[in-house]
Amino acid sequence: MLALAWPWNMGEQAAGQGLAARLAASLCSGIGGHAGYAEQGNACFAYRSIRSTAATARSWRPARLPSGRLIVFHGYFDNAAEIAARLDVGSKDPAELYGLAFERWGDEAEQRIIGHYCAAIADPERASLRLVRSPIRAPPLYYFHGDELTAAASVPRSLFAAGVPKHVNEANYADMAWFYYENPEASCFRDVLRVPVGSAVELEQGKARIVKKTYDIMAVPNQDVASDAEVLETVSALLDEGVNACLTGFSRPGSTLSSGLDSPQVAVRALAALPPGQKLPTFTFHPEPGFNGSAPPFMNPDERPMVEALAALHPGLEPHFTCNEDADPLHRMNELFHLIGSVHPYVGTMYVFHGLLEEASKERCDLLLLAELGNLTFSDRGLNGFVEYLLTGQWRQLWLALTRPAIHKGGIAQRFVVRTLSAFLPNSAWSFLRPLVTGRSHLVPLMQPFSREFLDAVGTTKRMKRAGHAPSRGQPWTRRQARKRAFNNEDWLADFYQGLEQMYGVALRDPTAYRPLVEYCIGLPTRMFMRDGQIRWLARELGKGIIPEEQRLTALQGCWDADWHIRIGRRRLEYLQELSRIEQDERFAGMFDFPRLRSALEDWPEQSVADQHKALGPQAAVPTAILTARFINYVEGRNTP
Repeated sequence: MLALAWPWNMGEQAAGQGLAARLAASLCSGIGGHAGYAEQGNACFAYRSIRSTAATARSWRPARLPSGRLIVFHGYFDNAAEIAARLDVGSKDPAELYGLAFERWGDEAEQRIIGHYCAAIADPERASLRLVRSPIRAPPLYYFHGDELTAAASVPRSLFAAGVPKHVNEANYADMAWFYYENPEASCFRDVLRVPVGSAVELEQGKARIVKKTYDIMAVPNQDVASDAEVLETVSALLDEGVNACLTGFSRPGSTLSSGLDSPQVAVRALAALPPGQKLPTFTFHPEPGFNGSAPPFMNPDERPMVEALAALHPGLEPHFTCNEDADPLHRMNELFHLIGSVHPYVGTMYVFHGLLEEASKERCDLLLLAELGNLTFSDRGLNGFVEYLLTGQWRQLWLALTRPAIHKGGIAQRFVVRTLSAFLPNSAWSFLRPLVTGRSHLVPLMQPFSREFLDAVGTTKRMKRAGHAPSRGQPWTRRQARKRAFNNEDWLADFYQGLEQMYGVALRDPTAYRPLVEYCIGLPTRMFMRDGQIRWLARELGKGIIPEEQRLTALQGCWDADWHIRIGRRRLEYLQELSRIEQDERFAGMFDFPRLRSALEDWPEQSVADQHKALGPQAAVPTAILTARFINYVEGRNTP
């Protein structure tokens, strides 16, 4: 992680006041370890690696370029050797390599560099900073730009250590609860901004910030496809490249593993890339003992049996299972408040990762592979095919899409309306008709905990209406529209994963986020993902001979948090008591819909229910309300009543 602070009007005084040392201490706060720091004039820098040592911290300095610019870099290159060859340099330091690439190619450097990184370039002569995050996915990078101070850091706590004011941005919190992400610069703090993914921010003393988009996911061209065989061969090769890039520099990798189509590809290919005889530990979440097996339609509540079958097919896989016993959505949340700093309302739904990382740490893994972007790349469902086949007159494909996939509810007429005609209706019309057609209300209002009055007061209602934002509408028209939706709303995961890396000391990398793979897959035509009534066609074809047939062909998806009834149930009375305390606090009295939240816990079913309309209140809305109140108390230094 990186941090820098530049008090514009202090001359050479910043170092004398220990600002650089404070930045270094803030990076280690809550996790220990060592961070290097340095001063250049009144500009102060600090850096902490995931697995830091005293020796590396003492020797760390920002990279200095021949031009006099200073570079701080956090993350990794996937094509460092290629970039070094193009620049004709022998440097292996990613900070120096990035700086030289920028000086050679300017903003086009982000088009050429493949990797997962953020960086800051300080120019002492111009008193300016350039902050950048890589395309597709990147570590977080926050900043503050004022008349007296400019600061940037991987985590907000370092900004506050530099003297940045700390005020909760309630409006952004409400927006995120409704999955409204139209402002990629917004953060959980009013005076702190985020550098958007694939963007650069230029800051200069006394001038307004300049935000540049260095990469546009929508500009990725469509692929010319000669044959199915060519696509399968290319995707397979790119997946292998992505896996090998993620493994570079690690000695004891592990992998998450589910009953889906994405993580098995990553795990099996990672196993093949290891030295002969080395096993690959895998980590899978499963429900607690006593779970009744209830799950929503088309979802697999227990992924362990399929994972065991996959491991039997590939003996080099070493499966480990965790049920996160006694954990719940608020597990270790106070620590995450500190380590993440900018917390998404639904971060509580990610608690299952604690068990996975705990097991990986016990196995002394220095890397845990993910497959987060699988569903957006080679394992895309191709749901835009419903409308596309209608508009292009591909009647057979439309009929098969509506009748064959086991992903539908209701009869053919209802499916046709939901999957095709609904896409042409205005938001207001579909909002009115959806309950009449499906018999079900929207899910997002059930998940989010805020009162209508609060949403109106912070402007969320008005912003969503003005933008035409409808979070319950999931039917895309085209591959292009599906692409825009898919890559517009998951940047908050970067903060969560970075928090876990700090907490457990295990690096997290995702081969399915390898940029050449992402760009190739999002440019493929719809028929590669939905064909002859089969969704995820490409992933299923790619899985032949790798994944057991039952798993390869199933329409079931893994059910996240299937045993919520057990976890929430044992803390139900505690949650009710905490809701009561929150309601009595003037700070929160009008913020939440307390009658609905209390009802979710008081009307408690005797056993787990598969109906999401009944489950989302206690499963999501209640923990989110408690999490939000706790986060605000943490930020404002308040004692709970």
